[in-house]
Amino acid sequence: MRKLLFGLFFTSAVVCLSAQSSASNTLNKEYFKEKTLVFTYNTSSVENFNVEGPHAGMFIQPDVKKTFEEAVSEMAKETKINLINGNDSSADQIDSKILDITWEFKLFSAELTTKVNFNVNNQNYMSTGSFKNMGGGSERKNLKKALKNSIHNFLLEYQK
Repeated sequence: MRKLLFGLFFTSAVVCLSAQSSASNTLNKEYFKEKTLVFTYNTSSVENFNVEGPHAGMFIQPDVKKTFEEAVSEMAKETKINLINGNDSSADQIDSKILDITWEFKLFSAELTTKVNFNVNNQNYMSTGSFKNMGGGSERKNLKKALKNSIHNFLLEYQK
């Protein structure tokens, strides 16, 4: 019994310590040093989750626009890159259209995936972000983490 409990504890610790982080060192800080990137939320973005797999409990639909804006703000703080929400004609405008939000539940985990199209100067960058955890978690927090992952993946492509 002790070995089983130790095994469960060890597995849980490894999973928790390997949480996803979108603030990685792979972003070229020098490339973004003199840039201001303005993210505008496209009003034709999807607002509802696609929920797949067995799940229990109430589902509260978060405000997707507000959550996207929070994700941009948090990414700016974590990466130290000048990312802002809104409209600013003197900076690079990034039209951000969320195409899909899917929350897939499995036996012991749940993964929230977002597909976002970022349009900069008529050039499209498709980005997929995801956040996986053990259990369900909060709709808004999981969405924010998946959106941050999408933004991070976009920035990786944009800097090329």
